[in-house]
Amino acid sequence: MFDILKTLCELPGPVGREHAVHDFLLDRWGPHAQSASITPVGNLIAHIGGEGPAFLIVGHGDEIGFAVKHISEDGFLYFNTGQRLGTDRPEMRGSYTIPTGQPALVVTRTGTVEGVFATLTGHILSQRQREARQLEWNDFWVDICAGSREEVLTMGIQVGDRIIWNPPTRRRGKYFYGKAMDNRAALAVMDVLLERLDLGKLAYSVYFVSTVQEEIGLIGAHSINREIGAKYAISLDIGLSGDVPGVDQRDVAVKLGAGPTLIHKDLYAYSDVLNGAIIDTATEAGLPLQHAVFGIFGSDSGALLREGVGGSLLGVPTRYTHSPFEMLHEDDLESTVQLLQRFLERRPALGS
Repeated sequence: MFDILKTLCELPGPVGREHAVHDFLLDRWGPHAQSASITPVGNLIAHIGGEGPAFLIVGHGDEIGFAVKHISEDGFLYFNTGQRLGTDRPEMRGSYTIPTGQPALVVTRTGTVEGVFATLTGHILSQRQREARQLEWNDFWVDICAGSREEVLTMGIQVGDRIIWNPPTRRRGKYFYGKAMDNRAALAVMDVLLERLDLGKLAYSVYFVSTVQEEIGLIGAHSINREIGAKYAISLDIGLSGDVPGVDQRDVAVKLGAGPTLIHKDLYAYSDVLNGAIIDTATEAGLPLQHAVFGIFGSDSGALLREGVGGSLLGVPTRYTHSPFEMLHEDDLESTVQLLQRFLERRPALGS
C-alpha cells in the first residue's frame, strides 16, 4: 500500500494539470479493464467489468496548489491560490496556505522546475515589516535560482503554470505523511482494490473514475456519468480526523486507525439508501466504520447528486488536511479496500 501511495503522491497533479497522474493510472489500470480512456476534460474512466447495474467508484486526481501570476524582472515567481480565492489574504484560507520554506515544484507544459517557497526573513526585515501582522499574496514568491525573467522563460515557465509543494512521502510505522494524500489516498485504495477484485463475484458493472478539478469546485465530476448511466456512486476521499490537540470532539470525533468514515452530511446530504447499504456491508463483514457530519467539506458525490446519481462519501481519516504534511494510517486504507470489495460483491445489488 505504501509503495503505490508514495508513487501517486509524488506525481505532480495540480488543478488543471492532472495528466501525469491520469496517464500513469491509464497505463496501470488499462490492461486490467474492459476499457479505459481519458475524456476531453481530462477525467480518467476505466470500466473494470462485472455484471449488473453500473456503479461508479470515484476519486480525484488533482491536488492543492498555486498558480504563477507574475514573473519579476529579477526572476522570482509570484503566485496566487490554485483553488477558488476565498479572501484577499492567504492566511484566511488556513495556515496551510502560507507555504514558506517548503520545497516547490513548478509544473509547466513541458516538464517541472524545482524551487523553494520564500518570503523576507530574519535580519533583512525592516521595522515596518517586522510589525506587520497580516501577510498578502505579494509577500510570498517562489525562488527557482534564476537571475532574470529571461532565464525563467528559457526554463519553459510562464504565467498560468502551476506550483505545488514538493516534499517526499514518508512513513513511520503505520503512519504515512506527505503532500497530496488528498486525494491520492483514494487512488491508491482503488489500485489495490483492482488487484483483489474477482470479476465473477461482482454484483455490479464497476467503473473506476478519477476526476479533474475537484479542488476548484467539483468540475470534472459533472460530466463523468453522461455516457455510463450509473444510478449510484461512492466517492472516495480523505476525511477529517480530530485526534489532535485543540479539536473539540463534539465537532470531529474521527480517529486515525479506527476505519474509514461514512460522511452522512457536509455541504451536501448524501444518499440515505446507499449509506444504509454501506453500513449493512460493514456490519455483516465485521469491518470498522466511523460516522461523521462535517461542516466545511464536500466531495465529487455532491456534483453527481446534481446529475441524478445517488452518491455517498467514504473518507480515509486524515490529519492536517490541505497541507504538505497530511497524515493517515495504513489500517484505514486497508479497511477501506476490504469494505469496498465486500460491498461490490454484496447481493442483491442496488438498482438491480
